[in-house]
Amino acid sequence: MRQRIALLGASLLAALLLTAPTQAAEKISIGIIGSPAAGAWPWAIAQDQGFFKQAGIEPDFIYVPSAPGLMQQLVAGSLDVVGLDGVVEAVHADAAGAKVGMLRVINGTTPYEFDAKPSIKSVKDLKGQTICLGGTKDITRVYVEQIMKANGLTDSQVSFIIVPNTAARLAALKSGTVAATMLLPPFSLIADKAGFHNIASVRDYAGDIPFAGAFTTFAWANAHREAAKNLIGVLNQAIAWFNQHRNESIDLMVKISHSPPDLATESYDLERKIEVMPKSDVVSRGGLANLIAAMRSIGDLQGQTVTPNQLVIPGVTPAGS
Repeated sequence: MRQRIALLGASLLAALLLTAPTQAAEKISIGIIGSPAAGAWPWAIAQDQGFFKQAGIEPDFIYVPSAPGLMQQLVAGSLDVVGLDGVVEAVHADAAGAKVGMLRVINGTTPYEFDAKPSIKSVKDLKGQTICLGGTKDITRVYVEQIMKANGLTDSQVSFIIVPNTAARLAALKSGTVAATMLLPPFSLIADKAGFHNIASVRDYAGDIPFAGAFTTFAWANAHREAAKNLIGVLNQAIAWFNQHRNESIDLMVKISHSPPDLATESYDLERKIEVMPKSDVVSRGGLANLIAAMRSIGDLQGQTVTPNQLVIPGVTPAGS
């Protein structure tokens, strides 16, 4: 009799487990600047390899054309997370009073290259020339300032025009409208193949300034603490997978961005060579301080108070000195 009762109890328990509803994945809207490209590699890997599903997350990717616009959507609550945007945009948001924090640095060492027309042999040759930037106070402006200072050039010795889109900046360089511009892969690789000169690699002048990362608001992180931590874990998995799977990573980039295989291969090898994506998820307060100081050097953040700690979400952001 006891054995029959035990068997009946076990059957009922099994039936309850089979019929119990499984916990639904948490849907998170993730904004990324531009379109599927090398910068979004870890997010694409996370989706392709099932890392989101393992973490109980259902991502909804939204692509926004401009870096400032992407951060504005986050602050307005239209996005839960910014999957990839410039750290400069997050600093601007916090300086304006928005509470935006970093989840992880995605591009620590920048892959930006300073490309010039064939007649320009060095940075010093840019005296009296026109330089194309992405914005008057964006990261390209910060980087160009660092390069010019190191080569003895001042703002008064050059002129600037603004073209926010990287592809359009390459078009301006090809047309002869500008003497030099800042380009990311694969556009910098295309420029090299077309005979333009790479007169400076930004990492040689501003390697201690973080370029891009993943962000969210303090409000969202505090309301979804476990999901925020899980997102950091997902990025860690994806970046580790990227470093271990060259051919598969290249194939995935060709698939999502429709890049020619040779350019996707060169982009991968460059990213691995200069370690664009840091293996550690610890955010450097010193790196953030360097960026803020560089922004002030171009006349940005005047009269505004912003510190590295404003980008660190307590209990969520892994951060060091």
